[in-house]
Amino acid sequence: MVMVGLMSMFCSTSKRTTADDVRASFNDGMAQLQSTVENNLLKAAGGNNIEEIKKAFLLARSEYKSIEYYMEYFFPSTSVLLNGAPIDEIELGENLVTPPSGFQVMEEIIFATELSDEDREELVNEVRKMILNLKRVTRYHEQIVITDAQVFDAMRLEIFRIIALGITGFDTPAALQSLPETVSALSGIQAVLECYDKNDESSASVKKAIEFVQQSSDYDAFDRLTFITRYLHPVSKNIDELRRRQNISTVAGSSALAENAINLFQDNAFDANNFVRNHTEYITNEKVALGKALFNSTVLSNSANISCASCHHESKAFTDGEVTAAGIATEKGVHKTISLLRNTPTLSYAGLQRGFFYDMKAGTLEDQVLDVVHNKNEMDGSLDEAAIRLNKQGNYADMFSKAYSGDKTADSWKIQHALASYIRSLSPFSSRLDKYMRGDTSQLNAKEKRGFNLFMGKAKCGSCHFAPLFNGTQAPLFVKSEAEVLGVPSRPDTVNAKIDGDAGRFALSPYPQYQYAFKTTTVRNIAKTAPYMHNGVYKTLEEVLDFYNRGGGAGIGIDLENQTLSPDPLNLTKAEVNSIIAFLHTLTDAEQIR
Repeated sequence: MVMVGLMSMFCSTSKRTTADDVRASFNDGMAQLQSTVENNLLKAAGGNNIEEIKKAFLLARSEYKSIEYYMEYFFPSTSVLLNGAPIDEIELGENLVTPPSGFQVMEEIIFATELSDEDREELVNEVRKMILNLKRVTRYHEQIVITDAQVFDAMRLEIFRIIALGITGFDTPAALQSLPETVSALSGIQAVLECYDKNDESSASVKKAIEFVQQSSDYDAFDRLTFITRYLHPVSKNIDELRRRQNISTVAGSSALAENAINLFQDNAFDANNFVRNHTEYITNEKVALGKALFNSTVLSNSANISCASCHHESKAFTDGEVTAAGIATEKGVHKTISLLRNTPTLSYAGLQRGFFYDMKAGTLEDQVLDVVHNKNEMDGSLDEAAIRLNKQGNYADMFSKAYSGDKTADSWKIQHALASYIRSLSPFSSRLDKYMRGDTSQLNAKEKRGFNLFMGKAKCGSCHFAPLFNGTQAPLFVKSEAEVLGVPSRPDTVNAKIDGDAGRFALSPYPQYQYAFKTTTVRNIAKTAPYMHNGVYKTLEEVLDFYNRGGGAGIGIDLENQTLSPDPLNLTKAEVNSIIAFLHTLTDAEQIR
């Protein structure tokens, strides 16, 4: 709680603006963190006392967490270097591979079974890199000016970060320090709020949230659902009310969330237009209506007998229930049905991500539409030829006119964009979980609540399927969709398992890290989308949970050096597996998707 004391000292200085106070307190928090890293962690890393190393490490990251709200907001690129995931960052356009660095890399070393001489040397190097990165932040911080609006936005996003990442063990999978580090993060926010009004309910609500966390010392048993709904949601609400009373504006464009969203699960928390590149791709009801008509029409295929809906059935959350998708092949002018390589993915919530197809080969939904329509084994069509057919038919002219400012002519781009707009509309957030998170506590029973807590905690599902989308697009900024190497087998065999031959992202971008890597898809509506995995290898959720419970591919004898899923067994009991599956059923949307 050192941060609170520092903030009180600065807040009492009348010559400063409140934003200046916050800025100054960050400088002091940074100075404290730098001192701990240089004087404690570096010294301990060079010695042989593993307990001293762990102690210094945990102290340093606790201090980082107290200023995380600020660091992540104003220095997002550097925050990745300080506390990013311990995997290589690959920039495909620049053919650049950046090794990971920071606290999570250190944690893997420090909390390993044994600490070799090579490990110690690597640890010391990591600490030295962190010292340089912290100095860089301090130097850059001298050049920036912050506003009250940015401070409140940073606090808003930090609460969301705690929900989606902090309490899931995302950045502390080995040390399992989610609970004490959540206390540190909340303490940093409480200190800021006291600068604006130390007697405000917002500060008091943060104090209650901290006390709730401190009452639990068991990571696995922590009641995350209660913490979110009874403590963090009120914190967000109270912070927003304080912002309004202080006549402080919101900040546009800081996240893919709506700028006034105060609850990750609230209605209209997301604006689908925040996931597109520019205003020309914004969706409208008229574009959605046109896209839905085209989605269900066979006009896009040259054979005039295949539509998007042929493989994406609305009743199955826009999947087809098949192991792998049905495709077509043409021999001597005759079409025949074939099986494609991969399972048909759901289109539910597909618009709220940053990569498309299992191998993420498309960067936009418009690109995905282009690929599918023109693929000889899928729709075997042509957007240009489809546009000619549509213009000849004439019955779509009025819909194109309404969607595109009076221009009734169909063309390739309009078809792509209308279809993409329809897909972007398939995110109703109408599940029982959503309703529970909005205050209707009758929606979940005790078993489903346990399942949520397991999903977000012991089972580690939430550290890859990030709430509230429960896909690989990470809250709270939602700027990147992730892929994982799970070690999925070719058959549901746990004795003589063999890796599935599909190389995933590696087939398009041959980096070793991408071998067998596939996009992390949403588990929303998962009860409707069997079979599962990119190859449809598992027919039931029980089989899927068994795979993860064993440690993925590593747990069934598949040896992959680049498996990103933890190879450690989860040790879930049968009752716990059943609870998780019960929770997953609460993610089924209640109303028909338009």
